[in-house]
Amino acid sequence: MSIRLAVSGSNLTGDVPFSAALVTDAGTSVLSSPAGERGDLVRLCSTLCEQQSITPDQIEQVRIDVGPGSYTGLRVAVTFVRFLQAFGPVAVQAVDSLAVLALHASPHAEEGMCVRPMLDARRGRYHTARFALQGGQLVELEGSTATNTEQVLAMLTPRERIVMPPALAEQLAETLQERQAQVVVARELTAAALLSDRLPWFVAKSENLEPRYLMATYAED
Repeated sequence: MSIRLAVSGSNLTGDVPFSAALVTDAGTSVLSSPAGERGDLVRLCSTLCEQQSITPDQIEQVRIDVGPGSYTGLRVAVTFVRFLQAFGPVAVQAVDSLAVLALHASPHAEEGMCVRPMLDARRGRYHTARFALQGGQLVELEGSTATNTEQVLAMLTPRERIVMPPALAEQLAETLQERQAQVVVARELTAAALLSDRLPWFVAKSENLEPRYLMATYAED
């Protein structure tokens, strides 16, 4: 088995500032920064390597979600991965963070069912995209956008599931109930979710590995 490292700074559910997962022949280990702290991604990865008795140059593949999500967290995670690319022949796979959120709803979804993840983009706007399960894989139907509540609600289709973090679910509870929306609430998503081969990955070189902010002012840490 190749040695794989997954890192995330998107903090999709608002309770995991940074997280990392390491896969070796000895198994899979996951570490996360405590909620309410800024965290230290480098320390998390260093600790994982020490626990598995490997050195960073042994890592063959890195996976990362590139946003939308925490502005600071995304910058830190992407810079960390680009640093690894600069000093070794590591293969990097990246994925839209909304796809990671959508994957969380897949156990509740049937084949062909559409899943719409939502994140708070601040200032009355929301990040959203649309995915579907096809052959067990998560397929992107509509790319990530930042739009207002009315536009998002107008996009909803029958049998579509919406997945979002707890704070947003509480904020939009009345509106979603009026629309009889099927809501899945995601909690404590970590880099372990990035180990799934069901996500729509793309190969990321240093020159095209950039955070997807969508709106430059949308988020805090």
